[in-house]
Amino acid sequence: MTTEIAYTGTTARLRALLAAKFADADAPAIGTALLLLDIRTGEFELKLFARISSGGRGPQVCVWKSGVDRSPFAIEVSEAIQSHRLRAWRPGIDEVVIGRDITTNDATGEFGWAVKDLDVEG
Repeated sequence: MTTEIAYTGTTARLRALLAAKFADADAPAIGTALLLLDIRTGEFELKLFARISSGGRGPQVCVWKSGVDRSPFAIEVSEAIQSHRLRAWRPGIDEVVIGRDITTNDATGEFGWAVKDLDVEG
């Protein structure tokens, strides 16, 4: 499988899952999906962000935490992010994220992957 085919397949699956969940006309367009893994507990957290008009990451739309909510949607999106990470990572677009406390800047023990530009075709 070529990288182009892998990118199309994994990103299309992720976009389709988000489009089905946020199909309402007034639902925000999801621009970024962030999957964080806590290295101490093995639990994951899925965060979805809208995009603001300037093109940057906008407000957090929703969060699922595996220790609290094992929703089938969150598990499917997490699997799609992992597939994208393994088969179609886009350096310069997607990011590896190291968790930091926003007030102290201390490491949180989390790391993860941000898949960006999900609301942009191409």
